[in-house]
Amino acid sequence: MPKSLATGKRSTAENGEFAMKRIFLAASIVAVSALALTACASGGSGSTSAGTILIGGIAGTTGAYGSTGQAVVNGTQMAIDEINAKGGVIGKKLKFEAHDDGASATTSSQLFNKLVSEGAIAIVGSPDTGPTTASLSSQKKIPVIGAVDDGGLTVYPDGPDKPPFPYAFSTSLNTFAWGGAVADYALKNCKGLAVLHDPSSYGLGGLAGIKLVFDAKGKKLALEDAITENWSTGATVGLKSEIDKITASGADCVDVWLTPQDQASFVQEAKSLGANFTFLGNDETSADSTFSDLAKDQADGMISALLSTEVHPTDALKTFQTKYKAKFNKDSTPFAELSYDAIYMLKQAIEKGKSTNAQSLQNQLNSITDYDGLTGKLTFTEQQHTTINKDQLTLVKFSTTSKSWEPLG
Repeated sequence: MPKSLATGKRSTAENGEFAMKRIFLAASIVAVSALALTACASGGSGSTSAGTILIGGIAGTTGAYGSTGQAVVNGTQMAIDEINAKGGVIGKKLKFEAHDDGASATTSSQLFNKLVSEGAIAIVGSPDTGPTTASLSSQKKIPVIGAVDDGGLTVYPDGPDKPPFPYAFSTSLNTFAWGGAVADYALKNCKGLAVLHDPSSYGLGGLAGIKLVFDAKGKKLALEDAITENWSTGATVGLKSEIDKITASGADCVDVWLTPQDQASFVQEAKSLGANFTFLGNDETSADSTFSDLAKDQADGMISALLSTEVHPTDALKTFQTKYKAKFNKDSTPFAELSYDAIYMLKQAIEKGKSTNAQSLQNQLNSITDYDGLTGKLTFTEQQHTTINKDQLTLVKFSTTSKSWEPLG
């Protein structure tokens, strides 16, 4: 990231615009590169093999975000298995073909083209390479749905007041929602907020989500820094200097918009050095136990946000979580649940349009209102291609006493 962005030489509004444009440029470059890799035809006709409807899946099931990708695959598969057990959709069974993109944009674009050439009518994901799949969905005219990376800037590359990618539909935990919740807390409770983020679309999306709220209030961040070191793997040369920089900025709150592994390393180091910051996280922090397991006692007091349905689960969500645990021998996460919801919304679109044609799917997805999902009441319109906003979240704090995320009082 240019030093001018980190040191605040641009205005707050310019910084937000710069971050958004950078995401759009990155997505465009990836899309152009992807098109050069293969000349496969569009799957817009919704072609499927006899008796089956192919749904593709792209998710990083290995690496730093591997637990997220695996949850996406698991939740998708559960929905498809249930639907097939009840007879399928419009007389056909669903077939799910999932691939690990290793969080690589190049691999993701190759997999996207492969799945389209095989007749996939929609792609689930990718939680890691959403800018690639979202951009390609527009060019290939194939819907992508579910955990489409960070949701926010990935789906709205020019910002929330501009049109989304027309074929990208995110049910994901998105940066506009989580960044907005973090920003609301910071504006009410912090003298100054520092934001540490990785230079990926996810990290920049988190920064932009926070700054959208700060900009609206005419406020500035005390510090924003792009972090390129992998602290969780022992590359901690710059960790102490980062803590010193935060202290010098006057910030008393720090949002660590990094992987849960890097968040744990940072919090442990900062607390061992006596830093008295309030630590804030992102949607990954509280999505599963990765952060709390790694940070151990130092996880105490970390602030994040959860879907309100996670804090006050419905009977339907409790039933799903029980089935998930029995099937995979691990606890469900919001990424599994939102992927499950996405498949049922896609099923509804197929049934209402009586077709798997891409244009029909787009039209029907754009007309889904208040779908009663595990993650809440979900709606898509032509302008609304994310289903979660900050008003659907509950701020939580981790307690090492209860070993759980507890609502902030």
